[in-house]
Amino acid sequence: MKNTMKTMKLGLHTLASSLLFAAMAVAPLRAQNPPPGWIFQLAGQGQGVLSTYQQYTTTFVATSNQTYVSFGFREVPDFFAFDDASVTDVTHPSGNLLTDPGFEGALLNQEVPTGWGRWIQPIDTSFVGLVAGTGGSACAPNGPHGGSGQFWCDGSVQGYDGLFQQLATTPGDHYTVSFWLGDNSNQVPVNPTIDMFVWAGDSLPSGTEPLPEPSSLALFGTGALGLAGVIRRKLKA
Repeated sequence: MKNTMKTMKLGLHTLASSLLFAAMAVAPLRAQNPPPGWIFQLAGQGQGVLSTYQQYTTTFVATSNQTYVSFGFREVPDFFAFDDASVTDVTHPSGNLLTDPGFEGALLNQEVPTGWGRWIQPIDTSFVGLVAGTGGSACAPNGPHGGSGQFWCDGSVQGYDGLFQQLATTPGDHYTVSFWLGDNSNQVPVNPTIDMFVWAGDSLPSGTEPLPEPSSLALFGTGALGLAGVIRRKLKA
């Protein structure tokens, strides 16, 4: 009986090791390209290492009464810090159209922030984005940029994962998108390993899938974050 149990344990250990090795090998190799049609690409800004927060802006012209504005992330070795985003109508000046742009109304560790939606690419089974706070996080040394002490921390390993909001817009009006972004990899942003994009259109970016409501993510998120942590440590070793 003892020999049988020992054999079973060794078999399970071997299987677990094989699965982990496969996940580590597949994650970078099967990474998808970013969805087409973006209006901003971080790696195309011609900058050096992005460390502490920097502000970025881009623009678009609305083509319908409803526009999906998305912010997508992929950071294989480490994490992006994202905070204080805004979308404003330049043609007919107004305030920020985004709900809770600084994530102050969300719960700590919330994976689909209040007022926001979340999408992933189908391959992205180990997404690792959530609301972080001032008490240290995977985004350290970056923390909140402003507000009451919360921000979005994201380090998607496989495909891109994104935050989005569907906004009421006026066709033909010009809009400005602005946000603050930090990174703790100490590397120059480059596609596909360290890059961030913005999309604005009549629908979500092509090839993405909206995530279910937060209650449906509880078990999935816990397991995915654990696996992503193991893979990330192995990649950095």
